[in-house]
Amino acid sequence: MKPNIVLLLTEQFFERRDAERDLRSADAVSPAEYEEELEHLVGEAAKDYEHYWVGRQGRVQKGNIRPKKRQRGRKASSVAGAWERQEALARYLASAASEDERIISSRNDVLSGHVLSEEEALTFLSAPVAAAKGKRSSFKLLRINPLDRILDTNYQVEGGQDDRGPYRKLVWGRRRSSKIRPLLITTRLIFPGDSVTPDDLRILRGGSAVIIPHPREENRFVVAAQNSYIGQLAKIVEKSMGGYPISQEMGVWFILTGEFVPEDPVRIRYMTVQRPWLMSRTTITLEVESWLPPEEVLEQYRHAQHEILGKTPRSLKRNTLAVFDFVNQHKVKSWRERFDAWNKEHPPRERFKDRRHLYTTYTRALENVAGVNPAKTKQPQQPKIAGTDAAGWPIYADKWYLLHSGGGYTGSFESRKEALANSRSENSEVLTAKQLVARLAERARTTSI
Repeated sequence: MKPNIVLLLTEQFFERRDAERDLRSADAVSPAEYEEELEHLVGEAAKDYEHYWVGRQGRVQKGNIRPKKRQRGRKASSVAGAWERQEALARYLASAASEDERIISSRNDVLSGHVLSEEEALTFLSAPVAAAKGKRSSFKLLRINPLDRILDTNYQVEGGQDDRGPYRKLVWGRRRSSKIRPLLITTRLIFPGDSVTPDDLRILRGGSAVIIPHPREENRFVVAAQNSYIGQLAKIVEKSMGGYPISQEMGVWFILTGEFVPEDPVRIRYMTVQRPWLMSRTTITLEVESWLPPEEVLEQYRHAQHEILGKTPRSLKRNTLAVFDFVNQHKVKSWRERFDAWNKEHPPRERFKDRRHLYTTYTRALENVAGVNPAKTKQPQQPKIAGTDAAGWPIYADKWYLLHSGGGYTGSFESRKEALANSRSENSEVLTAKQLVARLAERARTTSI
């Protein structure tokens, strides 16, 4: 389950502030005091939310990219490819692993001395009995073959609760049954054999459950108790197949089926970190076998770039980076002012003929350097100016201002209400931009006379 950020921040806020007490105290003074306190509390909560988004590490996305199997040309037909070499190694190691005492013993104890078919192995990995706590001795006392019970899917599920907590009761016929306890009790019960998604892993990681990716189904995981049949197989893989070019889930699959599926000779992972409106950055990690030819590594890196970016990236010109730095250093200026400043500081061959070309160069650089794709507009929109004051400062149209009786003005404000809420509004007039320009001009004429 994804964390509820609003609920989390609300709980943290009320741990820090007794909002009900503060509001009652303010209400006892006056309705105006109550409104002011309420507004203050809302402002604090808004700051908490803003700080959460500013302070968090960014939105992170991780994943794997399937490598590209290269097709060799006719001239290289006599040369074995990377995957051919890896498969030859897999056959060699499969033979060695089949003679390992731990693997032989586990197959005898759990699999009745033989390997399973693909269908049986999939049933095994989803069986609650195989994933739950249990001992082979308990099956011996009942004279039951554990594999028969694990592969028998003709059972009914009954829920219940006793002194030890919730459970599921698996019932075969009238006489045979097993109680399965949950691996974790949180916002939902997770039992052995349940289908587990990546979201569930956040709460399972801290527990004692064995977690392995499903060998056949993407974005699904097998979870089991440490001392379950599946848990025991996972331990054997770590001890007997450690260092082999095979993942843990495929190591378990090998013990169950005898099929040795090696890792690719090159493994590609990526991680994208996004900070909205600021940056989007992706890193690529290639894990390769030491014998992989350099041209193969380069080809896989290009393949990963294309999968992530959708294209082959091009190098940037120094002049483009210069524009990127220049605009970022002059953020407070308008595009017209940036355009004039750039052309004044640079030689004719580097000047822009139109400010739109400066804007386009910058946005392209922003997309390539910071990974931010700005909204595409025909021309950067500049605020409309109703006029200027005596010092030449702009007075923006569609804004509100306070004209002080003692001289000077304050603004701009987005609305009349916002202007009136300002502490200096008591002895001031609330004016539109057009009205302010006219009044300032009137004052200037009066002063000159």
